[in-house]
Order: sequence, then structure tokens, then C-alpha cells
Amino acid sequence: MIEKILGMFTNNIGTKLISIIIAIVLWFVVLGSRNVEVTKEVPLEIITSSEIVPSNDIPEKIAFRLSGPKAFLRAVLDRREDPIRVNLAGSKPGLVTYRFFSDNIRVPIGVKVLSINPTAILVKLEHVKRRDVPVKLELRGMIPEGFRVLRTEVKPQVVRIKGPESRVDSITEIATIPLDISGIRQNTDREVSLDISRYGLQMEGALPHAVILVEPESANFRIKNVEVRVLTNHKSTLSDKTVTVFVRAAQDDLKRLDRKHVYATVDLRGKPKGRYSETVKITLPENIGFVKAVPDKVSLKLH
Repeated sequence: MIEKILGMFTNNIGTKLISIIIAIVLWFVVLGSRNVEVTKEVPLEIITSSEIVPSNDIPEKIAFRLSGPKAFLRAVLDRREDPIRVNLAGSKPGLVTYRFFSDNIRVPIGVKVLSINPTAILVKLEHVKRRDVPVKLELRGMIPEGFRVLRTEVKPQVVRIKGPESRVDSITEIATIPLDISGIRQNTDREVSLDISRYGLQMEGALPHAVILVEPESANFRIKNVEVRVLTNHKSTLSDKTVTVFVRAAQDDLKRLDRKHVYATVDLRGKPKGRYSETVKITLPENIGFVKAVPDKVSLKLH
């Protein structure tokens, strides 16, 4: 047994001695190299109960100023750090001070922590509050020439917000992220985001929708011989099989217009056989504004 142990140290002794010498040399080279200074930022995470939250601004990261051999510091800078977790789950509403120390970051031998910024944070804890507040629709840009906005609204008109009690109480309304209307040529219904994160608040429920009602002020183009389609389970006979559609559109959009996406419909599904006079409904691409159809009504017979 003793011979085996001795053999572990004596076998290939030359190679082992060379390895030890190289390791010692490298160690002294590293330790003897000129020290440098770097700053390493570590994420900060505040843990609270579900009904108690911080109400003041708290830094997202803590900065540690480090000094040591360049090779060691490079490894520290490249390393992904776990956040510093401040557990306040058992705390009550009020002020809590938390201090940071050099052992909040792992550093190798030979690396020193010179400073910490900030050295401490003050956390103001408050109860979570929920409240319904009105939504203000913000728009930007100018509607295209030849169109006008008839009406704008946001649905729903109120949303529920939640957050620290003092911050929720300070909010009278929540504005939307500005909606660009510079390319709108038809009635539009789209989801909008709320400018809420800067208040340190959250929204409960779905995002609201902005409804923009738009109409062309005048036509600049007409599309002839637009097919009229009758939606029915019966056979039909039309007085006018086509109509002329007057539209407002940009020249580039007119050049790309596909006639397959332009048609008129009369919906008589569920209607019995007989004679009817119905207003046609015009379907157009989204970027084409409808002005009028001639004729706007057609006579037809279901048989």
C-alpha cells in the first residue's frame, strides 16, 4: 500500500516537477502583474409579500469598484452574476434601510473591493392599492390629405391599475402611448399600450382599443365595373350587376390596387324569395378610402 502511494509521487516525477514549476511561475506572474481597477455591476432584487411593495425609486444594480490582477478581473467581468436578493417579505409598511458589503460579490484571492455604490438603500414599503382610472387617447401625426377624422374613442374608457398606495392615489388618468394616424385612411380599431411603467404601476386586464373613425373629404379616383355579389341561398336577378366606386387614395396605392379585392355585396341571407331594393356594401383594401358608390342601391329579385 505504501509502495503504491510512493509510486504516485515518484512515477513521472520529472513531468510533475515541471508542471508544478510552471504553475508557480504563472501564479507569481499573475500576482506580480500591475493591478487595475474595474467596476462590476450586480443586479438587485427586492422580495416582498404580494400586498406590500416598494413605493420609491430603487436602483436596478449595485456597482462594485474592484482592484486586482487584470486576468482575475477579466474573469469577474465576464461572469454572469446572480442578483443580490433583499428579502423584505416579512416587513410591514414603512421605511427599511439595507446596507451592502464586500461579501455581496464573489471575488477571487488577490482581488479587493475598493468601494460600493450605493453603500445602502432606503426602501419605502406601502400597501398595494387597486383603482379604476380614465384612459386618455394620445394621437400623433397628421391624417393623410383628403381625409378627416370624424371621431376618436378608446374602449374601455377606464382601466384598473395597481401599485403602491401613494402612487395610485396620485393618478387621475392614464395616457396611451401616442398612436400614429399619419397613414390611416379607413376606420381603424387597434390595441394601444399605456404609458404606465414610468409611474411604477401595473395594469390589470386587457389593453384598451383605440377606435378612429375616418372619412374621405372628396374622391380623387373612380373604379368602374365593380362586381355586385348577392349573399343568399336563392337564385337572384339584379337590375345592376356592377357599380362605380369613388375612392380617395394615394397614387402609389392606386397603382398597386388589385381589382380582386374590390367588390360590392348585398346581404340577403335568411330573406325569403321576393323583390328587394338594397344598399350595397363596398369592400376595399385597407389603404383605400371609400367615398361613394353609384348607384348606391340595387334592385333585385330572389327566386
